[in-house]
Amino acid sequence: MKMAVIWAAAVLCLPVMLMLMGAAAIVSTVSGGAVQALCVVPDEASAESVVIADGDPAGEGGLGFELPAPATPRLASLRNPAATIPDDVKAHYLAAADRYQLPWTLLAGVGMEETAHGRTRATSSAGAQGLMQFMPATWARYGVDGSGDGRADIRDDADSVMSAANYLTASGVTAGIAGVRRALFAYNHADWYVNDVLYYAAAYGGGVVAGDPSDCGIGGQGNPALPPLPNQQIATVFAFATAQLGEPYVYGANGPTSWDCSSFTRAAFAQIGVTLPRTAAAQQNWVAQGHGYQVSLGQERPGDLIFTDSYLGPNRVGHVMIVFDPAARLTIEAGGSRVGHYDYGHWTEHNLFSIWRVGAGVT
Repeated sequence: MKMAVIWAAAVLCLPVMLMLMGAAAIVSTVSGGAVQALCVVPDEASAESVVIADGDPAGEGGLGFELPAPATPRLASLRNPAATIPDDVKAHYLAAADRYQLPWTLLAGVGMEETAHGRTRATSSAGAQGLMQFMPATWARYGVDGSGDGRADIRDDADSVMSAANYLTASGVTAGIAGVRRALFAYNHADWYVNDVLYYAAAYGGGVVAGDPSDCGIGGQGNPALPPLPNQQIATVFAFATAQLGEPYVYGANGPTSWDCSSFTRAAFAQIGVTLPRTAAAQQNWVAQGHGYQVSLGQERPGDLIFTDSYLGPNRVGHVMIVFDPAARLTIEAGGSRVGHYDYGHWTEHNLFSIWRVGAGVT
């Protein structure tokens, strides 16, 4: 649980905070006169997305996108129609989908492709085991307890399905249409496999992935050659952010009188012409793909972004906050019940915790 909001003298702290940044010279170009970035946030109108109403529990920011349609080639789905799902197995799909905010039909597509929902349970010739056919080495990394007995058993159906959801999210399934395909390809390195699973998912009703269609995808080490944002721009970000102090946090809200974590950071950085994607995970991926760089804990400055796992499970970024006072480990963020200053020290113990600095000259 986050600490109480600190209200006093928020704006008066700005000059002190900015002094911590130093007086390094700022330039807006690198590498021969042009800032290099690996991905660009597309116009919202052109994104392959479904925009869900503010506050809808389908996903942070109210954003989601339809599961992609199957393409070619296909293999098993050409000869094996989608089978009925036993009630107990469907219950596992629904539980894992709720925990990891995925369409249950996507998990059903994997289950149908792998074992026809448990009808064929033999260990594969490659050594894969269980309902969702995990290799032991993959299970050692991604296997989780889905049954609540405190153990992750590769042959337990609840554990197997929950672990499949865990693996897909760790593989970037929420990063747009391409992310879904990449995650399924990671599960089994074959294009026909990806299309079979998507065919079965569509047969079971399809659905919306709670993710950001403009997400650049997992990966990237950023661009350390970029200079940091000028102090004046950080002051502009903070001027907007502090003007929102006390406004309510509402899951999925886009402003201007209520916010969730990522809509707040997006609006704050928009004041200096920086267009962040809509969700926390997409914002981290955007910075990592060449719009900034990661910094170590203890080296953070005002205006840096902190990303952590949260309600979406241990392998998926679900929260973002702006560093306000590194010495006191205070953020300014939309969190808890309202926009305020919070202690970020406790977040350092989370599975995912990283600090990123947006570079100067990026848009």
